[in-house]
Amino acid sequence: MKTVASICPYCGCGCRLLFMVENNKILKMAPDKSDEPSEGMACIKGLTIHETVGNNDGRILKPLIRMDKDEQFKEASWDEAYHFIHERTRDLAPSEVFINASGKITNEDCYITQKFARIAYKTNNIDACCARLCHVTTVQGLENCFGSRAAFSKMNDVYSVDCLFIIGSNPASNYPVLHYRILKAKRRGMKVVSSQAVYNVTAKFSDVSLLIYPGTELILLNGIMNALIHQGAYDKSVETVEGFDRLKHVLELYSIDFVRQACGVELEQLNQLIEHIANSKSLGIIHGMGLTQHATGSENVHALLNLMILKNAQLLSLRGEINVQGVGDMGCLPDRLPTGPLATAPLLEDKWKTNVPIGKGKTIVEAFLISPPKAAFISGMNAAQSLPNLNVVHKNLRNMFVVVLDHYFNLTTKFADVVLPTPLLIEREGTITNGERRVRLVRKVADVCGNCKPEWQVFKEFSTLFGCAEYFNYKEPRDITREIVNVVPAYRQIDVASVYGGADAWAEKRMFFRRFMPEHFEGVEDIRSDKYPLILTSFRSQHHFLTGEMTNRSKTLMSFREGPFCYLSPLDAERLSISNGEVVEVSSSVGNITCEAQIDNSIPKGIVGMHFHFEKLLVNKLFPTQFDEKTFTPNYKMTAVGIRKVPL
Repeated sequence: MKTVASICPYCGCGCRLLFMVENNKILKMAPDKSDEPSEGMACIKGLTIHETVGNNDGRILKPLIRMDKDEQFKEASWDEAYHFIHERTRDLAPSEVFINASGKITNEDCYITQKFARIAYKTNNIDACCARLCHVTTVQGLENCFGSRAAFSKMNDVYSVDCLFIIGSNPASNYPVLHYRILKAKRRGMKVVSSQAVYNVTAKFSDVSLLIYPGTELILLNGIMNALIHQGAYDKSVETVEGFDRLKHVLELYSIDFVRQACGVELEQLNQLIEHIANSKSLGIIHGMGLTQHATGSENVHALLNLMILKNAQLLSLRGEINVQGVGDMGCLPDRLPTGPLATAPLLEDKWKTNVPIGKGKTIVEAFLISPPKAAFISGMNAAQSLPNLNVVHKNLRNMFVVVLDHYFNLTTKFADVVLPTPLLIEREGTITNGERRVRLVRKVADVCGNCKPEWQVFKEFSTLFGCAEYFNYKEPRDITREIVNVVPAYRQIDVASVYGGADAWAEKRMFFRRFMPEHFEGVEDIRSDKYPLILTSFRSQHHFLTGEMTNRSKTLMSFREGPFCYLSPLDAERLSISNGEVVEVSSSVGNITCEAQIDNSIPKGIVGMHFHFEKLLVNKLFPTQFDEKTFTPNYKMTAVGIRKVPL
C-alpha cells in the first residue's frame, strides 16, 4: 500500500490529506501532520473520501450521446462525441453558446476551458458556477473597496485578533479546520461574536450570538458602524479615506432602536455585540453565503468591508468550493479575462497571438434563467439542482443542446444530449488556489476511472475540429501552469518548479487603496403574506457538500441523518398541527415540493430551513429568479413560503 499526499476535493480551506492506496483503490484517509492549512487535522468529510469513491458507484465511465432527449444514451468513442458536438454547434453564433467552468477542478483545467470558449467559439459567455453563485459579490466588493480581488489575510491570522465577528457563516460546519483554529484562539482569550438567521453550531461557541431576521444583515452592519463612530471606537486614520464623510451621513439613520426592531434582536444582546467590537484592538471578520446570497449581496459585502476599514480589521475570507478563487483568477467570468478587465484584451491577444472577443458575456443566471443560449457546456456543476427557480431552469435545459462534463451522474445529466466523463480532482494533476489565495499542488492519487479525460485534454483534442489546435499545444498540466504564470498578473511571482516540487505559493495578496462604499437598506427580497406566512432559508450541512454527488455515497456521512427534511420550529409545527416525520407540501410563488418535516429547536418561529444537498429535496424550486443586479448572484437565503400537511 502506498501513501499519496494530495488535496481534499471539498471546501476552500484546501487541506492536504494522506490517501492510502492499493491496487488503484483508496482504502483509507489520514490527516497530513505537516499541512499548514489544516494544521495536521482534517474534517469528517475529508476523512471519509475513501467511502465515497470506493466502488466508483455512479461514476460516468464513457462518453455518451443521444440524438433526442427522449432517447436512451448510447456509448460512443471520444472521437464520435467530438464530431457529434461539433456538428450540432459549429454554425452557432458566439452569443448562442455558453460554457460553464467549475471550482471543483484545477486551475489548469479552468484556464483551458475559458481559453477554448474565447478562441474556438469566440464567445465571452463563460462563467464559473461556485464563483457566481456564492462569492462573486465578495470578490467584486474587495475590488471596489481595496482594488484587489482576494482577501489579504490568512487562516493563521485568527491567532492575532482579540475579537472575531462572524456573520452569515457557520465555520463549525462549513470550514471545520478554521473552526479548530477559532476554538484554539478562543481558549487563548479571543472573544467570538456572531450573527445569523438560524441558530447554528458556531453560535454555540460565541460569547454573543445575535439571531437576526433574514435579509437585515445590512441594517445590523450599518447600526454597528454608527455606534462605533458615535463612541469614537474606530481607527481615526480612516477619516481621510475616500467616502468617510458620506459613510457618516448614511449611518446616521441606523439608530440602535431602529436596528433592534428591524433585525428582531434583544437590546442587551445587541449592545453586548457592539461593545465587544468597539473594545477590540485587533478585530477579525468572517462572512459566508449568508451574507452574499441575497439580492442585496453587494450592498451587504460593501457594508462589511466598510466595517473592516473602520476598525482596521482583518478579513478571514474563505470560499465554498475547493478552487472557487482559482476559477475566477483564471478568467472564467463573462466580464473578466485572465489578464484582467475586458479592456485588457490587447494584452491577452499579445500573449495568445490571436483575437479575443469583446463585450460582456452571459452569466450563469442569464444563460439558464433569463436568455438561454442554444447550446451549453456544463462542467462540474449540477445546474438542474443548484440554480434557483428550477422549474424554469429545467424547461430551458430541455430546449438547449447540453453537453455535461462531470464525474458522476446527477440530475443535470438527465437533461444532457452528450455526457463526457471527467476525473475527480484526486485523479488529476495540476494546481488549485484555496480561499487564502494559496496555490497548491494537486497530485494524482489514483489513475482515472474508466475513459475519463480532464477538461484541458478534452478541449485540446476538440480544438482540432475548429482549426485552432495550435493554441492548445500542451503535453502536460505543467505546460499550462507556465502559461498561467505568464498571463495572469496575480500569479506572475509564482515559481512553477517549486510548486510542482510540492511547495505552496501565494498569488498576489496586495491592498492597492482603501475606499468606503456606503450602502442604504432598500428592503428585503421577499415578504410574508397570508398565503405564504413563513420565510424559507437554505443552509449547508456539516456532513454533506454541494449537491451531494460524493458525500451522499458515504455510509458514515449518511448515518448522521441530515437528510432531505424541512426543518421548522416547535411553535410553527404546533400551529400547523405537524409532527416529526410527517409529509408536508412547501409552496412559494414559483413552485412547490413535498418532503418530510423535522421539528428543530434551532429554527426560529416564522422560519423554515432546508439543506440543498439532496436530489430528493429540490429546495431551489422554491426560490424565484431574484438576484443581485450588480453581480447576478442569486438569492438563496429568503423567500416566502406556505406549508401544509399532506393528507394520508
